[in-house]
Amino acid sequence: MTGTQVDRTDLAARARLEEALLRRRRGAGGGIGVLPRPAGELRFRASVSQEGMWASLTDGTGPDPTIMAGVRLRGPLDVAALEDAWNAVAARHETLRSAFRTESGVLTQVVAPGLRLPVEVVERTADEFAAFVWEQEARSFDLETGPPARLVLVRLAADDHIAVLMLHHIIGDARAVEVTVRDLAAHYRAALEGTPAELPPLRVQYADYAAWHRERLAGPRGAELTAYWLRRLAGAEPAVLPADLELPERPGTVGAGIDVPMPDELYAAVSRLAAERATTLYTVGLTAFTVLLARRSGQRDVCVRAPISYRDSSDVRDLIADFSNDVVVRTDLGTDPALGELLEQVKAATAADFAHHDLPPHLLEPHLPDPGLLTRLFHVQFTAEEEFETPATLGGVRMEPVVPVRRHVLRPLNVRLRYDGRRAHCIVLYRTEQFTAGRIEELMREYYGVLAEMAGQPENRVFGPGNPPPVGGFPD
Repeated sequence: MTGTQVDRTDLAARARLEEALLRRRRGAGGGIGVLPRPAGELRFRASVSQEGMWASLTDGTGPDPTIMAGVRLRGPLDVAALEDAWNAVAARHETLRSAFRTESGVLTQVVAPGLRLPVEVVERTADEFAAFVWEQEARSFDLETGPPARLVLVRLAADDHIAVLMLHHIIGDARAVEVTVRDLAAHYRAALEGTPAELPPLRVQYADYAAWHRERLAGPRGAELTAYWLRRLAGAEPAVLPADLELPERPGTVGAGIDVPMPDELYAAVSRLAAERATTLYTVGLTAFTVLLARRSGQRDVCVRAPISYRDSSDVRDLIADFSNDVVVRTDLGTDPALGELLEQVKAATAADFAHHDLPPHLLEPHLPDPGLLTRLFHVQFTAEEEFETPATLGGVRMEPVVPVRRHVLRPLNVRLRYDGRRAHCIVLYRTEQFTAGRIEELMREYYGVLAEMAGQPENRVFGPGNPPPVGGFPD
């Protein structure tokens, strides 16, 4: 069994354990209930997370927060069947048929009983695809009329297309893209064969979860979460960015990205390390990223934004919706720990932080002594995720994922470690006002060097010879 296979097994086991613990905490009968659904247009109160996002949209600056993905389709594509499949997915998921309106002072999700979603088809060459992505990124959604999603088919040739999926972040996260592509493929196959799609029924919809989550936060759980994060973030300071350009007085959001393959031998070593330490590639990658930031700055107290998907129940695992939340993983390097010791420390810290993940930041912020703290802590991000798998072929069409390169980035520095059973790579998004391409390439060489050091020399200290002396401090 390979290290990566061990890691996947560990991830699955941890997911089952976490779900069992969460269900135990909820108590008997504490599952998600199903709201009444009379005939016609449906109205539900938006989730607490959607309310926070809605408030952040009112400033009107920058492009809409969207989740974008692409799939290359080579072969005889049936566009009519694809559109039928897209509408079958919308019929299955209420979020794709939703609009959002403030009614009597309450943000409301308005679900249309039936809605025909078109698949737009545009003609472009391969060289024009990057510019097309930027056009789509700048194209806003009208959330008050809906729908908050679109599927555009870029025709490169008669038998060569790229399907570009865009979900507004108010109804989508990374897992939602996987669910959408999976359901779309199942319904496309069904449309070609004239048979029902082979998908399990959905017991609940996102509106049911939203009501359950709101009730949960209004009880003791909300107070418990607030108290935890107030303790965790007391005295926290933002990570010092390893930038090589001076921050302009009025920073923008224009950025760039690079995709850096991880050497196969390094991926094998990192996978073995994760298996030996009974942890995940996420924890190993985050630890190395923390070391990189600390060595560059000398900080002994490093905070990194860590997006987490809280699909804690199997009831919501296959919904198209936004189940993401932002937590801050704070690492104490005051004792100059060995790399192996730090990995154990980060493993414990992330377990505790992720167990307290379900408080949206906008509900925590009013309780903080500095209301702008979370925004500053969120300026550097790390995440790790398995590549979502697409079928190799579909009705005679070959499929392969495409990563659209976007023009705007949400924060100055974002590192995404992505992997599957064979290889790994890092996608780095950065703001060009603060980083040159040369600096990002340099940082990634150092990052892979730290990973190799962790795997081969775990006894090395974080602040060793040639690294800056530690500055600042983690509160006692």
